[in-house]
Amino acid sequence: MKLHHWIVLLIALVVVGGLVLWPKFQSKDVYTDELTGTWRAEGTSENDYQWWMEYTFEDHDYTLATDSYYKEKGTYLITERFLDGSMTVKKTFSDGSKEYEIVVVTTDDPDVIQLDGAILNRVKK
Repeated sequence: MKLHHWIVLLIALVVVGGLVLWPKFQSKDVYTDELTGTWRAEGTSENDYQWWMEYTFEDHDYTLATDSYYKEKGTYLITERFLDGSMTVKKTFSDGSKEYEIVVVTTDDPDVIQLDGAILNRVKK
């Protein structure tokens, strides 16, 4: 083979390799998962009933525990993000038989979110 054939072959390999590898470099999730961690809310009702709820989000899995022994375990997916920082999150639980969408409202404090009307604080470990 002549030199110019080798050069064309090398350029072709670089172009094909770039086309194959380009999606792998571009498929990074541009958003961080702000929900990762444990979040807790607690309070006292008008009847002096003390309540609490605790969400733990990690790697698209979540658990919910409450004072009433209600527990929930499933997966979550951030389906929509809004300009104000809030997001729609789809929870799937009960072995995939139930789905529920919640709106998570973020605040200026990265350790505080509002979820289902409750203000949750990130639990520091």
